[in-house]
Amino acid sequence: MKVIIPLVFIALAIWFLALSSPAEIPIPQQAEFDRADLEVVAQRTEFPDPPLIENAGLQMTCVECHSIFDSSGEGNTAQRQQHLHIVLNHGMNASCYNCHSNENRNKLILKDGSELGYSQVQNLCASCHGPTFRDWEKGIHGRTNGYWDATKGEQTRLVCTQCHDPHSPAFGKLKPLPGPNTLRMRGGGPPDPDYKHSKKHNPLILKPLNSPEGESSHE
Repeated sequence: MKVIIPLVFIALAIWFLALSSPAEIPIPQQAEFDRADLEVVAQRTEFPDPPLIENAGLQMTCVECHSIFDSSGEGNTAQRQQHLHIVLNHGMNASCYNCHSNENRNKLILKDGSELGYSQVQNLCASCHGPTFRDWEKGIHGRTNGYWDATKGEQTRLVCTQCHDPHSPAFGKLKPLPGPNTLRMRGGGPPDPDYKHSKKHNPLILKPLNSPEGESSHE
């Protein structure tokens, strides 16, 4: 019995090998994506201080219009006659005057009534979003452009409104970028020009298809 069981397994193995065809590893296709998604520029343009609005081809500050007509009662967005393109969807903020000064439209306003310029917009956001603001200060939240090593160049922290629409700050659904291709040594694309000249090869860079390793790595 001890001899029969191994012989049965050996026979089954030979039978499976004889009937099975060589397995082919599927080669994933190169995923397509918009390269603009990799740009390091800000998603939104930061307002200058004081803010400038283009109206009829002219650049004007908020005060230049709001000083002409009385808009003190238009804090409720349902009563607006201008800025109709703005959709206010920011939590409990149902009034323009929660963030904008009613006395000076070129300024923002904090809960205690103190005014601040648009160049300090992050301090206005901090008055309601304290934990997120602390993360932003430490570089955990938001984005920093420039050099990781500050000794080699400048770093620039994007402020809140360069990523979020202040009137409707939630992001919509984002299409994820393609994941890493684990079979890139046989994928399409330019080979690594330094492959033959380096003993250490980066596995994330394509190998030349005509190289010995490139031909044998698929087998």
